[in-house]
Amino acid sequence: MKKKVKIKAHLNITTIILLSFLLVILVGAGALCLPFSSATGSWTDFTTALFTATSATCVTGLIVRDTASFWSPVGKVIIILLIQIGGLGIMTIISIIAMVFGKNASLRTRTIAMQTAGAVSYQSVKNTLKTIFVGTAAFEFTGAAILSIRFIPKFGLGRGVVFAIFHSVSAFCNAGFDIFGLENGASLAQFSSDPLVLITISLLIIIGGIGFIFWSDVAAHGVHLKKYSFHSKIALMMTLILLSVGSVGLFVTERNAAFSEFDLGTQMLNAFFQSTTLRTAGFAAVDQASLSPAGTFISYVLMFIGGTAGSTAGGLKTTTFAVLVLTAITTLRRRDDIVLFKRKVAQKSVRDATAIGIIYLTAVVVSTIFICAFDSLPTKDVVFETISAVATVGLSTGITAALSVASKYVIILLMFAGRIGGLSFMLAFSAANKPLTTERPTETILIG
Repeated sequence: MKKKVKIKAHLNITTIILLSFLLVILVGAGALCLPFSSATGSWTDFTTALFTATSATCVTGLIVRDTASFWSPVGKVIIILLIQIGGLGIMTIISIIAMVFGKNASLRTRTIAMQTAGAVSYQSVKNTLKTIFVGTAAFEFTGAAILSIRFIPKFGLGRGVVFAIFHSVSAFCNAGFDIFGLENGASLAQFSSDPLVLITISLLIIIGGIGFIFWSDVAAHGVHLKKYSFHSKIALMMTLILLSVGSVGLFVTERNAAFSEFDLGTQMLNAFFQSTTLRTAGFAAVDQASLSPAGTFISYVLMFIGGTAGSTAGGLKTTTFAVLVLTAITTLRRRDDIVLFKRKVAQKSVRDATAIGIIYLTAVVVSTIFICAFDSLPTKDVVFETISAVATVGLSTGITAALSVASKYVIILLMFAGRIGGLSFMLAFSAANKPLTTERPTETILIG
């Protein structure tokens, strides 16, 4: 009598997260293909549906069809649900249900929740998830209430409330989708001189992009920064530096370019907003194609860095960038250890940061080459598009709809990889190797 052999497939946590996002995208794409999702009541081609579902779930904001006019009310509801799920992470939502409303969570559930929510220990997972759940609801509701002050008088009660809710969720999740339509200019162009709208959207973007761990520290310690975690201190420091440097840089470069039609106060407002939205948000108050060459390059850098790890934002991440900069400074000072805030950065963090930087840079270079080969488009616009996709920003110089089918799938892959995380995306396809039992001889190679 033959014995039955049971085969168990053990998926690593990274693969589970990847598959969960993929499942949501495919379900969303399938729903967007159906006639009730389009404004005309006709079927939508799969490439358009998949591109939109990926952009929404990966909280990017790149579109091949105008969201306001192409999609029906049902289609818009599907998109905003994908944005909310993608912003928090599907496994985070599952973990919230399992851990907050359930009795006890398994070690595996806690591990998945820790990686998706950005918690630094198993013990802090439940508190972090509660903070995410309550914080998200509170910030999105507050944002919608403030935006209603402007939108209800302008669009009427019904549309005003819908617009306020949609754009509050989209901003907080750093998605960049809008439903204003193109009649008054793309995205937030009609509000380019409105401080209430631009500042509210900016604050939602910053709060959503600074990370869930930072929220937990604020909830636990208030304004006592010394008690914050090492991660939160770096996240706050880098966020303030990038916003300040970006705002000043864009103000200087765009005063006579993209901001030339504004008065001084509006120029400063738009410089701050542009610096904020480049951090993976994707809303535009000015035409990105009108940016000066210097402003375009600043945009490349800010988009590439992105938001903070463990947040709704994408990109290389502020903490990763901080480690790379500190590594360079430490090397130049001929020191072995990276020290910040009286703490030494672990060597694993240095290795991971280096790997992530190389992966993101390689993705931008390779995808730019492919798209330039597929389509006859200006290289600077293609570079802008690829960085925007892999950093899940959503800003574009206007070439997205003109991309060929092959190029659209390159962008889809970039958005997906960018939301999962460059290192996580690669690790999902690699098997864990057993540690070497033999010590290898050490050699030195020439560097520099």
